[in-house]
Amino acid sequence: MKALWNFALNVIAVALALWVVVSFVPGIDIVPPALTPGEPGIGSTNEAGSSSTFLAVAAVFVLVNAVITPVLRFLGAPLTCATLGLFALVINGAALLITEWAFNSLDTSLGHLDIDGWLPAILGAIVLGLVSGVVNFFTSPLRAR
Repeated sequence: MKALWNFALNVIAVALALWVVVSFVPGIDIVPPALTPGEPGIGSTNEAGSSSTFLAVAAVFVLVNAVITPVLRFLGAPLTCATLGLFALVINGAALLITEWAFNSLDTSLGHLDIDGWLPAILGAIVLGLVSGVVNFFTSPLRAR
């Protein structure tokens, strides 16, 4: 039960961080599905990114970060050491690009994630890490339960 609670807190923290990333980093957009005429619009809006879309992208990012990112870090360890840690930014950007590919491949009808290239992905990963770190700091008492 504790693992599920921590997963939910991680998803919420990343969803909040993604909202900041989409708001401030040019080249990264979360686009909800368009409403068809006459559809009631439950769970989606025509605004720039609905909460269900942010939560779905965040869940995919948490899974990618748990499964694929450690492999990328292991394979990129020599370059990370040679660049004094700067290659870690590229790995984090790659994780964000993999999240884009995975989420858009799922075709969940919740919308899609658009990243315009490596530079927005790396900048987005930096902002995502900073904001989710702050949110996780404030939610750490809830994780101790």
